Amino acid sequence: MLDHLIVTGGLGFIGSAFVRRALRAGSTVTNLDALTYAADRRRVPSDQSAFETHAIDIRDHRIHGILARAGARALVHFAAETHVTRSELDEARFFDTNVEGTRNVLEATRAAGIELVIHVSTDEVYGPALDHPFAEDEKEPGEGRATSAYARSKAVADDLATDLGASMHVIVVRPTNCYGPWQHPEKAIPRWATRALSARPLPVWGDGGYVRDWMHVDDACSAIELLLDQAPPSGVYNIGPGGEAVSNLEIAHLIADAAGAPRDAVYLTAYDRPDHDRRYAVDSSRLRALGWEPRVDMRAGLRDTVAWYSDHRSWWEPIASTAESLYDDAAERAR
Repeated sequence: MLDHLIVTGGLGFIGSAFVRRALRAGSTVTNLDALTYAADRRRVPSDQSAFETHAIDIRDHRIHGILARAGARALVHFAAETHVTRSELDEARFFDTNVEGTRNVLEATRAAGIELVIHVSTDEVYGPALDHPFAEDEKEPGEGRATSAYARSKAVADDLATDLGASMHVIVVRPTNCYGPWQHPEKAIPRWATRALSARPLPVWGDGGYVRDWMHVDDACSAIELLLDQAPPSGVYNIGPGGEAVSNLEIAHLIADAAGAPRDAVYLTAYDRPDHDRRYAVDSSRLRALGWEPRVDMRAGLRDTVAWYSDHRSWWEPIASTAESLYDDAAERAR
């Protein structure tokens, strides 16, 4: 790991997991963070003198001065609006933050002479995987086949980063859906975990057959660390666990089992998201060729994650009601 790094969104879920990893490795980390509801200072231990946060939106032009003064060699860009349901309610905000914010970060990075940028994208930029896992060169230009406002905004931002790779050192990573400790309970796995731990039913949308390549956040961060250390030429790398396809319905049952909830706590809802993508899947062989392998078994990772939420009720219980307010109880009635 490099001696000094800049990150954006370092108090978010994935960003903070990476920050904790970097600090354990002895790096100094400068963080740019808008401190929205999705950020939480408790995700990074407060006694870390090697960690500094600048409370600033990535769309703010003042980040140019911060990056110019930081003197770091590399920047990892995590900051983004990421929740698909929220993107349905405020599409403009997602495009503004994810596209214009990314543009500002990339321009500031180039002006500051920072040697390497890692832009954290998503596997959702490919759209649904109808017959095979996507390779890196199968992303269509612009919004392409991406469906949700979140995915479409990230697809455009992804192009900004890859295009800039022709003139500066930019690596784009496209991880699959991550889970693990400290994830906001508005997201699927922590929502199911916290509901199960609260003796509440676990709603699964539609027929429950949707598939995501769930990956523990530590595996995503280890991939980013490897790319920082090896610094291959500009390019795109998928990050995904591969392995068996596990449906959302089965994931919910695994979580219920880990929480000690009855199997019938899981139910299918009358509601299903419009244009709900059947499956996301990526081919991560390009990254594996550099020596990366996922280490966390999904079932063990889910058990450990549920145990973490069980042990950290004081963190999620005060924010659970806000997370639940995104969802319509009437729409989530049983089929």
